Amino acid sequence: MFVGTTAAATLLGISMQRVRVLLKEGRIQGAQKIARVWVIPLYQGMPRIARGKRGPKPDWQPRQHCASNTVHINRQSIGYNQKHETTEKPVVSVKRGNQNLGKGHEAEIHGPCRVVYRPNKPHDCGATVWIETLAEVTIYNLEAALVTIGTRWDLEPG
Repeated sequence: MFVGTTAAATLLGISMQRVRVLLKEGRIQGAQKIARVWVIPLYQGMPRIARGKRGPKPDWQPRQHCASNTVHINRQSIGYNQKHETTEKPVVSVKRGNQNLGKGHEAEIHGPCRVVYRPNKPHDCGATVWIETLAEVTIYNLEAALVTIGTRWDLEPG
């Protein structure tokens, strides 16, 4: 997964100017400049920063309040719909942390994402398989109504 300088600064808890200085010094591993935009790879959810020559060791930690958009498929709703021969219950939901942002029958992810399978460490809701993304997600239901869920760095959800 890749992010830009603004997202990297948010993840690291530092200013965008400091990220630019680290990029100029070549200390952010794997970062590439494409045209006028920096593309920074994430390793286990964080940019990898090389240690400087002076000063204390950095202590950058992942920020817990910046949860990615998580797309869930609810198998209980699928079972209900099959049992009652209906499609009334939406089976796709998008969450950020514990907050449910939207439900529907179809999801479109507008950017990179990853599928996670963790049977030994399930998600907060009990799911063992889910999709994580930093990108915008659009949810559609059967009535053709849609809900767009923005990126996790938006100031206002939605």
